[in-house]
Parts: sequence; C-alpha cells; structure tokens
Amino acid sequence: MKAGNEKGFTLIELAIVLVLIGIIMGAVLKGQDLIDNARAKQFATEVRSWETVLYNYLDRKGRLPGDADRDGVVSDSDPMVDLTAAKLINTPRGSFVLGATGFYAYLGRGTANGPNYLVMCKGANCSGSFSPNNTGDLAALKYFESFDATVDGTASANASSNSVVTAFSAITAAGNTFTAITLGSSNGDWITPTNIKGLAYQIR
Repeated sequence: MKAGNEKGFTLIELAIVLVLIGIIMGAVLKGQDLIDNARAKQFATEVRSWETVLYNYLDRKGRLPGDADRDGVVSDSDPMVDLTAAKLINTPRGSFVLGATGFYAYLGRGTANGPNYLVMCKGANCSGSFSPNNTGDLAALKYFESFDATVDGTASANASSNSVVTAFSAITAAGNTFTAITLGSSNGDWITPTNIKGLAYQIR
C-alpha cells in the first residue's frame, strides 16, 4: 500500500518554524526584562517618595516624624501617625505590591544614637526574609540591587560607607517604627544571601 499523497515538512518549512519560535521566545524574554526594569523603577519611585515626604516634614516641623523628643533619633513616636497629623499633600504608602511581592516601609534608628533608616522589608513587622530561591523574592532583591547602584554608584551593600545597605533583622516596636536593626555588607551581594530582611536606606 503506497502512501503517495502523504507529505511531511520540508527542511525549509522546519527552518522557518524554528526561526519564528526563536523570535517569539526572544520577544517574551525581552518583554519580561522590560517589566522587571519598570518594576525596579517603580520601587525606586516608592522609596524616593518616602524620602521626599520625610524631608518635607523635617523642613516644616524641624524634626523627622517619629522623633517626638527632637533628639535626632526616630524612636519615640509612630512616623505614620506624625505624617498623617501633619496633613501633608502626599503621604507615602506604608505598604505596596510589585508583581508578586509586597513591601512594607518602616522608619527607625540604626543604633541607639542613629543614624535613621527607612527600611523596605517583606511582611508586616518585617517578619519575612527574601530568598533568592523564590522567583518573587529574587525579583525584589534585584530591585534592591538596582536602587543601591543608583544611590551609591555601586551595588555593594557595605554598611560602613554606603547609604543603602542590607537589613538582616528589623524589629518593630509599634506602628511603622522599628527599634532594632542589624545592618550588614553580605559581601556586597544582594542576590545570594537567604536571610536579607530588606533594604535599609539611610535618611539622617
């Protein structure tokens, strides 16, 4: 029995199909890069909006929110309560979501006498850690790395000299304030460590 009418794909047809698949895959990957870059910029915008409002509050009140006794250390009142009471035009969000990852903002002191840091962490009360083995967390760590490079000129999370560092532990006392934080260099690497609680950005 002859199968004279049965035809398969020619080499040219197969080559065209493979080229089309390659183009589609390239477009998908490029599209994901564009999405990640847009989210990294959105993360930076959220942090900068906090920074702007904090310094606006400082200009108006002569102190940072959360520094009720005016000793230069954020530790004795809830910053968000202070910001709300000041009735500023734009109060930053205490939490926001980018992609599949939620971020929570906290303000507090790095040591007993400062300096003060704005911390962007995972989970209420900074309860979670960012794991590079989790896709959403890895994306967040890349946002941190990008913001660090933008602010400090390098993505090295050195606690002794940079404005942006890793937060390995942040413990909140009340509301949107933390009273204890462990800062570390993580060997200058944002992507590898599994115990990063968040990004700490020195305010003052």
